[in-house]
Amino acid sequence: MFKTVAYADIFDYPLTKEEIHRWLIKGDSFTNVKESPYWNKSGGYYHLRGREKLVALRRRRFLASQIKLKKLKPIINVLKLIPFIKLDCVTGALAMSNSDKDDDIDLMIVTGTNRLWLTRLLSFILLFPYLRRGSQTNDRLCLNLWLDETSLAIKRRDLYTAHELCQARPVFERDKTYQKFIAANLWYKKFLP
Repeated sequence: MFKTVAYADIFDYPLTKEEIHRWLIKGDSFTNVKESPYWNKSGGYYHLRGREKLVALRRRRFLASQIKLKKLKPIINVLKLIPFIKLDCVTGALAMSNSDKDDDIDLMIVTGTNRLWLTRLLSFILLFPYLRRGSQTNDRLCLNLWLDETSLAIKRRDLYTAHELCQARPVFERDKTYQKFIAANLWYKKFLP
């Protein structure tokens, strides 16, 4: 359990007992979640010792994330107009409801076969007012990952990428593309069984 709690601590994210079970890193043990010399529990969350302040931070970030998710709705409605988009997922901190109020909104987009570049162009044109530009990040959209439906397997295979893959939150989908995306990346179980 130590590796799981310590990994979440890198992102200032204390975990509930259920979240520890869900995000348990391979090789970590979930048999006993009592306090230890390495972690303790505050307000229903497990965190490294001396990191009690993360509980209040997580609650504050949860509220900020809910506001961002509401602001995302009109953006998703615009993306739905592009018929080549098969899947939109929120990624990064916002996918875990761990976004600061000044953070941007990260999206992964999966397109139909041989439609990635056309979809990317249309998306940038239609979403220009929402896009992140320069140092202006607050609630700005960052279209940071693009995939073609014929190439859904992520090449980089490490704990960080496995976590990002598993926490991606679908907000729009066609043709069960999210299930296809997960099926193409079952390697994540090597890190997060």
